[in-house]
Amino acid sequence: MSFGSNQTPQFMNIQPLHFSRRQCLKTLSHVSLLGLGSRLGFSVENSPAAQHIALSLGESPDVAPEVPLVPGFLRFGWKSFAVGNVGSAPTTLHGLGEAAPAVPDNAECRLRLTNAVDVRNDYAIEVSTPDGEVIGTLPVRFAALYQVQEMVLTPAQARQVLKKGAVLKLVNGPAPLWFFAPSPEASPTPDVLQLPHVLIAPPGDPMTEFEHRLRGLVMLQGFGWQSGCASEGLLDLAEARKDDALLALVDRYLSMYFTADGVAFESPRSHPVKDRVGGIEEPLPWATLARRQPDHPALEIGRKFLSSDKISKHNVSLGQSLTTEGNYTAAYPTAVLSRVLKSEELATIALRQLEARRLTNIHDGDVYQSASMAGGKHLRNWCRGVCWYYLGLVRTIQALDDERATQSWLPEIKRVAAFLLHHQREDGLWGNFIHDPQSVTDTSGSAGLATALARAHASGWLKDDSHKAAQKTLAGLAKHLTPDGLLGGAAQSNKGGTALQEGSYRVIYQMGMGLQAQLIAALK
Repeated sequence: MSFGSNQTPQFMNIQPLHFSRRQCLKTLSHVSLLGLGSRLGFSVENSPAAQHIALSLGESPDVAPEVPLVPGFLRFGWKSFAVGNVGSAPTTLHGLGEAAPAVPDNAECRLRLTNAVDVRNDYAIEVSTPDGEVIGTLPVRFAALYQVQEMVLTPAQARQVLKKGAVLKLVNGPAPLWFFAPSPEASPTPDVLQLPHVLIAPPGDPMTEFEHRLRGLVMLQGFGWQSGCASEGLLDLAEARKDDALLALVDRYLSMYFTADGVAFESPRSHPVKDRVGGIEEPLPWATLARRQPDHPALEIGRKFLSSDKISKHNVSLGQSLTTEGNYTAAYPTAVLSRVLKSEELATIALRQLEARRLTNIHDGDVYQSASMAGGKHLRNWCRGVCWYYLGLVRTIQALDDERATQSWLPEIKRVAAFLLHHQREDGLWGNFIHDPQSVTDTSGSAGLATALARAHASGWLKDDSHKAAQKTLAGLAKHLTPDGLLGGAAQSNKGGTALQEGSYRVIYQMGMGLQAQLIAALK
């Protein structure tokens, strides 16, 4: 399906069947992507072993998000439920009773929920069985929209939850949390991984599972830099493999945000946005759109924003604060649009974006995620901050394909590569603060940094040691995959201040899977 059509985008949908309650429970207990893979061209032999057992919603507080907050994909009919304020009535999830599937003693098990509204505080949910047995506490800290939250269960605990259900009670946090609920009337319906479920995963190959996860709705992310990481990864991989089915999936992915003649999405703060760009971290998806659909009317929305004076004419001498994200989320899509629209003006703007950040965010060889010429500097060598600077730089110069620009920026490309090779750890990753050997690693930023090294090597700009370093990163990332192929070990979204980034809290983050897919494609 072309994502520019007026038809409802179709991902993997389960059509309603007419069963008795016991048959229905038994069927739901075996719902997983195993039964859905063939719709995306998978063979039976390559079906994943992991099971995702959906839990139906029982009681939940009758509250709605405060205006202007909007749950994700509400326009497609996706429903959500609340886990209420501390002291309010708990939320319950139904078990399957005697229809619950068996859980092997060697299985890895998780209880999962997916955020339907952006979270900007520190929360904790106590999880117990209906008869009062406390299973544990699920922290939800500054979570992003569409982020998968999980609690590790023992096989015995998984059996309890699957049979009896679970009670969710907020024990820390100032307001309700919202998670996606079963939405059988939606089109497309959410992925089972985005609904309350229990994962049962016997020993297997997480990379095989990763390939399946890439093709599911679970890859949907908050529009902007997060969804752009995912869509760019899917497109890079589809082009590298010449995979028509994956190319079609990229179009369907884009159609969840881009309409026939515009764009509609929830901002990083879960505010509704239509036919405009909300800020400098949002243009990245226009790069994927331009690469796939160079005649789409929404390209004009991106072009106007990226060429506007506020964005395109940074005067660093005035002390304007800039973030490194702009290399990837502004300079790179501007470069892609310059090529598609044959615009010298946009090419000039893209290079201006890079130069502004070289002047503003680089101090004594270190990369600061946020800085100004007036002296303010923040997050020195933060892994994703360096990733945005370097991956954006490499991809922008590649997209422009201009020899003069290449030669001008080649010394900086080599300088950052040397810095990264010096600080790469034995496991192939980088610490969340790259220069600090005590800093806990970040898988998402590491994936993006390795992608930049691999792409720069492929362009002939770096020596073979950069390619080998990128291969080492890919091997290291595999060790952080969940049993069903989601990428864990990612530093949380940068909303909780420096203390959160300096700590050891790590999360599943699907945008990191997009960067991992970019790395796989760059190494082919």
